[in-house]
Amino acid sequence: MAKYDVIIIGAGLSGLECGAVLSAEGRRVLLMEQGEVSGGFFQPFRRRGVKIDSSVHYAGSLDKGQFLHSAFTYMGVMDKLKLVRMNSRGFDVICTDGESYDLPIGHEQFVESLSARFPHEAKGIRDYSAELHRTGGLSIQSIRSGGGFSPDGIDAISTSAYDKIASFVQDPVLRRVLAGNSIIYGGIKEVTPFYVHAISNNSYIESSYRFADGADTLTTALEQKIIDNGGEIRFSSGVKSIITSNGEVCGVLSESGEITESEWVISTIHPSLTLEMLNIDSGIKNSYRERITALRNSCGLFCLYLLMKPGSYPYRNENYHILGEKNVMVSFQPPVNESAFAEVVTLIRQMDFSEVEQWSESYTGKRDSRYSEFKEKISEEMMERAEQILPGLREAVKARYSATPLTFRDYVNTPQGTAYGIMKNYNAPLSTFIPVKTRVKNLLLAGQSINVHGVMGVTVTSLLACCEIIGPEYLSEKMMI
Repeated sequence: MAKYDVIIIGAGLSGLECGAVLSAEGRRVLLMEQGEVSGGFFQPFRRRGVKIDSSVHYAGSLDKGQFLHSAFTYMGVMDKLKLVRMNSRGFDVICTDGESYDLPIGHEQFVESLSARFPHEAKGIRDYSAELHRTGGLSIQSIRSGGGFSPDGIDAISTSAYDKIASFVQDPVLRRVLAGNSIIYGGIKEVTPFYVHAISNNSYIESSYRFADGADTLTTALEQKIIDNGGEIRFSSGVKSIITSNGEVCGVLSESGEITESEWVISTIHPSLTLEMLNIDSGIKNSYRERITALRNSCGLFCLYLLMKPGSYPYRNENYHILGEKNVMVSFQPPVNESAFAEVVTLIRQMDFSEVEQWSESYTGKRDSRYSEFKEKISEEMMERAEQILPGLREAVKARYSATPLTFRDYVNTPQGTAYGIMKNYNAPLSTFIPVKTRVKNLLLAGQSINVHGVMGVTVTSLLACCEIIGPEYLSEKMMI
């Protein structure tokens, strides 16, 4: 019977990051992925021979000395990434009430640009930027300590993002602008903590990049690094149960009936799915299971992918956030061969599962005509919104494809198609910010439902899980943070 030091459930970004770190540090690692490929939300798809990023469109903190650059360098993949630095004058453009507002790269530039548009709010903008930067650095502190949240962290996860922004600036338009890219972190006025807002926005303000050859270049590089380090990845290999003895992990049982032993297990899938894998004698109380299962999931996404006619529409090196009852984000995928013209443009809006729940018993490729009509209606609404900001976009489209939360549920096995995992709630921070360490000895959690989601947040949780195995002091020294 095979035995490993660490079994990792799920080969999305978090599982691959954990695997790359631990295999490099000499642990015998096995990743078990129920799908046929790795990557999770980083998985692309192809239409008419063109590779299309499904849901990851840019990442931050990738300049030398910044967090993700340090993390990916430590994991051995930074030099494998071909990156396109986004427009430094405005990586995100917030469009509201007929006006557009640029969010530049660099905190000083960020303050100067917005202060020029809102001179009466100059002090508040500077104070907001400073607080964003300070809070954004708390995740690094958590890795150094290897523990939970510091007092500053507790304050940040217990404070409303909306209220915190309002405490700095009074102008209602500026408040909307500062929260204008909330789709990138699943922001909701009533519940989103300032910590989530800050971790995400500070990262992008530090530096913003697109993946030139597709977001999956990151996950592919991590996968190869694991293999080079002697680790193993098994595809089409779902886990049926996590085996425990006397409250301690001792391995997993696969869907095929094979038992594999290990000292540690890291589950990077949704916590509710992890709990379903644990027997009643694992030490996890029913009250805890019920509490986790009852937690609200974040919204999903409706994505409209536009395949453009060659040479018909200029490539834009920034994202557009069109505010309204439903915000729409427009993102341009870097064209191959560094062409000046767009090849793929993606329109995105948040979508609650309730909008597609009537088709929840169906699966991709087997849904009725009403579902197609629903998708077409939403697509048209989004196209109209985008055309107002980017005239001529519609006539440059060669073909279009769409995905709903049901699509992501079917392909990525994320409950209700949630794009950001469990919804973080400042009203109940200690319930919705789930720690990596569980009550089962040597069972750890990582992924988008733990701590914070997004490329930045998931990387933090992956490293926090690794800290439990190799130690925070050692890891911080190796990362030089």
